[in-house]
Parts: sequence; structure tokens; C-alpha cells
Amino acid sequence: MKYLYFSTLLTLITCQSYMPWKSEWKTVNGNEVFYAAVSAKASNQAIESGSLAMRRTTCVNATNLLSTSPKLTTILLEQESIQLDEVEIKDLGRLIATHKIKPKQDSCQSEESGMFFSSPAWETCQCLYAIEYPGGRKQFRQDITQIK
Repeated sequence: MKYLYFSTLLTLITCQSYMPWKSEWKTVNGNEVFYAAVSAKASNQAIESGSLAMRRTTCVNATNLLSTSPKLTTILLEQESIQLDEVEIKDLGRLIATHKIKPKQDSCQSEESGMFFSSPAWETCQCLYAIEYPGGRKQFRQDITQIK
């Protein structure tokens, strides 16, 4: 009987599938918070080394770099389905910068489901960043309207 439980558990673990996160607004403790899903790739050196720890570290570091770039402005705009021209995007970026928003890493996952042996795990990854936009989604929409 123990063998059956162990076998079932092992099967569940190895068949676990990757579920991508999506960028979205959520209400947390009464405040609207935007969660941005940022994907990145481990460095080529880490991938070639075969080191799982090195792949994970370089992949997560790459998402950290992307989370402080205009990439987050793009993700926010995509969520609102709003098209801005290049000048408007720069103006919005400056406005967002005045808020001094610091995205906080919530969690990270490998984008590979992989198996235990010779897994490509952490060659690509996705991290979720919490963005507390002052005034929440309503204020973000007003700021966009102000830019246009």
C-alpha cells in the first residue's frame, strides 16, 4: 500500500504542468495592486554550464532588470488595451517615475515543467511583480487620459 501512495505521489510530481501567470489588477487589503508577469531567459553561460542554481539565478536576475524598465509601462498599457504613441508612452513613463514606484517581486517559477533528470528547468522563467500604483487602477486610467 505504501508503494502505491509513493508511486502516485511521484507521478503527480513529474506530471506537473507549467501554468503561466497573467498580468492583472487585484485588490489586496483594500488597495488595488497590479501584478505584472515578466518572463526572461537564463544567461547562455548558465545554460551551457548545466548548473540549475546558475540558471535560476541568472533567469531571475534578468526578470529583475526587466521589472525596472519601460517593459512594466508596456504591460500596464496592454492590460488596459490602450494604444499610445511613442511620445505619449515617454510622457507616461516620466509620470510613473514621479510616483517612484518600486515593483516588488512576489514569486518566480520556471517556465519548464521538465522531469527530474536533465531538465531544462529555469532556462526560461516567469516572475510576478506587485506594483502599487498610487490611487490604483482608477488613478492610472486618469493619468493615461491626462497624457492623451
